Amino acid sequence: MLVELKVVKRGKKVALSPHQIAFHLTHGKMGVPCFILVQYHPPKAPTLRGAAWLLYRSDQVLDLVRDGVDLPPADSWPADKVLWHMLKNTLAGG
Repeated sequence: MLVELKVVKRGKKVALSPHQIAFHLTHGKMGVPCFILVQYHPPKAPTLRGAAWLLYRSDQVLDLVRDGVDLPPADSWPADKVLWHMLKNTLAGG
């Protein structure tokens, strides 16, 4: 399993390099569980209060590059109140 971590503080675009995109596409096709976990700070939320963790699956990578954080995530949590056990269960497939 792989989790790619990203932070978006300006705008809604999630910056992924061509190499990162290819990695997610390749490993997703092989059935390897890979995710992109984005800490998103809306324009009026410079701290964790008001920010969110957005979890995307590898099969969403092309849409994520195109739509940014407007793409509905597979799961999400407020950044200052993450339910870490739920995130762990989601990543583990439970």
